[in-house]
Amino acid sequence: MEATFKLTEQNYRYLFEHANDAMWVHDMDGNIIDANQADEIISGYSRDELIGCNAARFLTQESLDLAREVRRKLLSGEELVQPYEQRLVRKDGTIRIVNIVTSPVIIDGEAKGFLHVARDVTEERRLHENMRFYVQRITQAQEDERKRLARELHDDVAPSLLIVIQRLNALISGSRSKLSMPLKSSLEELRTEATEALDNLHRYAQDLRPRILDDLGLIPALEWMTEQLAREQMIDARVEVTGTEQGLLPEVTLLLFRIAQEALNNIRRHARASRVVINLEFETDRVKMVVKDNGKGFNMPARAEDLVSMGKLGILGMFERARLAGGSLGIHSKLDQGTQVITEVPLPTIGLPLSPAQPPEP
Repeated sequence: MEATFKLTEQNYRYLFEHANDAMWVHDMDGNIIDANQADEIISGYSRDELIGCNAARFLTQESLDLAREVRRKLLSGEELVQPYEQRLVRKDGTIRIVNIVTSPVIIDGEAKGFLHVARDVTEERRLHENMRFYVQRITQAQEDERKRLARELHDDVAPSLLIVIQRLNALISGSRSKLSMPLKSSLEELRTEATEALDNLHRYAQDLRPRILDDLGLIPALEWMTEQLAREQMIDARVEVTGTEQGLLPEVTLLLFRIAQEALNNIRRHARASRVVINLEFETDRVKMVVKDNGKGFNMPARAEDLVSMGKLGILGMFERARLAGGSLGIHSKLDQGTQVITEVPLPTIGLPLSPAQPPEP
């Protein structure tokens, strides 16, 4: 036997009043008709103060413009992504950030007003921004340490190794008649090992922080990396630039370089590609970089967080770097169909998120 029940108006009223999320209803002119207890907490106004007030009173100009756009879309039947974010002005003048779901109130087939359900995410956002600030600082500290280590390897360790190699050369070539064959052979092996060590040291220093990036900029650094890849893997690798090249702030130059570096490292280790193209596209309002290969590809998870369980921490790091710079990163890949890593950074805000002027709030 099926159990049936019907919610009475009293039941609905109880749910409305005691909901954890703020709820309010206003007419087509924006005048608030009803509000619940949670709305009193978010707004700082009592229910009596809220009723009859126009909702525009609690919105910044930017939020008011968004509210009008939401209203237009709902009434015209256009697609609206919900929940959406709004900033509400409290009675004390402070701003609360809320996620809102809005729906029209339809009576007899006609829109009579709008119902809003809002959740306060101010503290959650503040915590997120604080974490972001510290991640930015850690990332910058890592880059500073990379730069220091690369400089010390290049300026301090490499010259010492070079001197050892030169002295071995002099010893071998200047004392041929005096050296026994076993000793000469040992010295030549030592020279070969020292030369390989010097080559490896130069490569490690370049991987840590290539001087070409600081001295000549992003495009030469990308060309240097693709030339390395082509030489090592015997594949067609190149850089293409479209649009008018614009000067980028150092933070974004480094961001795009590191993402390209990780993408090329993944190609080197896993892709089995025969062709790689890095396309750098400059537009009036953004810079876009696409790293594309024709390798074996892989199946991307539905969520970026799932990359951790797959062991693809490098790819997750690319997502994080793009996010910290206020940009976006997308990866399109399918088995046997290659991979594209697409990074976009808006030009008006380039570099700013990596150098916040203010520390996080306590």
